[in-house]
Amino acid sequence: MSFPTAPVVAPLVGSDCAHPIGGAGSTNEACPITEGCLVEFSRDLMGGLFQLHREHGPIAALRDSQAGQMIVCLFAPEYNQQVLSRADRFHARFFGIRGPKRSSQRRVTCGLLAMNGEQHKRNRRMVKEPFGPKAIAAYRPTIDAIAREESALWRDGVEFDFNQAMIRYNLRVTSRLLFGLDEPTLAYELGEQIAQWVTLNHEIGIGALVSTPEFHAGYEGLLDFAKGLEVNVMRLIRRRKDNPDPTANDVLSILVRSHDGDGGLSDEELVGQCCVLFAAAHMTTAHSFSWTTFLLAQHPEVMQALWEQIHAGTVEEPDASGGLPLLERVIKEAMRVLPASAYSVRMNVEREQLGPLDLPPGTPIVFTPLITHRLESSFPDPTRFAPDRWLSINPSPYAYHPFGGGPRRCIGGPLAMEVLRTSLPIFLRDWRLSVVPGATVSAEVKSTMLNPKHGVPMIAERHTATPPHDGGFKASPVTGNVTELVDLSAANSAPRKPR
Repeated sequence: MSFPTAPVVAPLVGSDCAHPIGGAGSTNEACPITEGCLVEFSRDLMGGLFQLHREHGPIAALRDSQAGQMIVCLFAPEYNQQVLSRADRFHARFFGIRGPKRSSQRRVTCGLLAMNGEQHKRNRRMVKEPFGPKAIAAYRPTIDAIAREESALWRDGVEFDFNQAMIRYNLRVTSRLLFGLDEPTLAYELGEQIAQWVTLNHEIGIGALVSTPEFHAGYEGLLDFAKGLEVNVMRLIRRRKDNPDPTANDVLSILVRSHDGDGGLSDEELVGQCCVLFAAAHMTTAHSFSWTTFLLAQHPEVMQALWEQIHAGTVEEPDASGGLPLLERVIKEAMRVLPASAYSVRMNVEREQLGPLDLPPGTPIVFTPLITHRLESSFPDPTRFAPDRWLSINPSPYAYHPFGGGPRRCIGGPLAMEVLRTSLPIFLRDWRLSVVPGATVSAEVKSTMLNPKHGVPMIAERHTATPPHDGGFKASPVTGNVTELVDLSAANSAPRKPR
């Protein structure tokens, strides 16, 4: 979802700027502040985050004196823990643009991940049921059926963009599980509308920090778009309320039925939950599928071992030593190396001291799994895709946090893992997926997510053999910045076969 994590916050995106990052920046650890331009920084957010980490280490700040704004970036687990464990002192910033008080934009952004304080606590209790173990177990047959339908769409020997296929697949899964929509046309319409709304929020989100012409030009358009989105979501809510089905187990139906001592969720809360949960779920899970499958395809020995377990029906069984199953290790390692949720944001309610930095209230604070997951102190040889490392490591929830951490950890994380665990064996049982040789595979941080910039070109071939025969898996030469993020030099060698 983010049902993997990951909250969707106001990204630092914008227009031209005459003052790029660097120049007057200090590299003194006692004063980890770089003077620069937030809008310029946003042009290559991934590169900017890595640069700040190289310059300053565990904590860094970018100060835009011209705009009168500073952001702080956390890279070390101890700083993540200080912020993420204190939801009372560090509030979530899901969307930078909430809109006027009685606007549709204010209502459609009123979801769990945008709430704070007592409102967040109550809504989290109400939303907990459809994301609990019992509900997730009930979703599995639906996930299984949709995964088989997706797999049937692939064509033997035909090149296709696997990321686009996973976006399509997760649009159907998310629409069905969240809204109970089994009509592809309606699911696509609503899903695409929410996806476009999220994009609009992030395209002009820099305006929440720095005044730019693009913000002023797009603000009214965003407010108008939110009106149409609210109308369509309310139609769905009214349908559930007017024709209640006590057996329906989609998230919206459960939320409509939910009550506590103060009653049920208001229409405003239901609208916000629908939009924000969908926004947090759809694309992040799609990207998690894409990066996990890419890494498997580029590591044939791991793919072969997993394929054998899928056919043997042992894919959910623990390792011989009692450790995590191989599929679980693969997913965890993929989320470490290429986390779909690249960063998220909190804001301090009161003045705070973070390491050497004295922060006034309302300072944007960024935490980023993209860098924290690559610290040598937590993960030796961090750029290597090594699922077996999870047989011997147990990092803290602030060193490894693909779904966030602390009391606001993504409530949909377990469901996202279930979607991955159920779907991947279905996709990989009958299909050999390999990256198109010579493909350019690059990552970019877009709308807080680690997005495959040029897609993930793959070829699907039907297996003609079954284990114990060789599945014919081979790594492919690729170009693009993914080769800087992941060490693929050993992909064509023959390392020890995973257990």
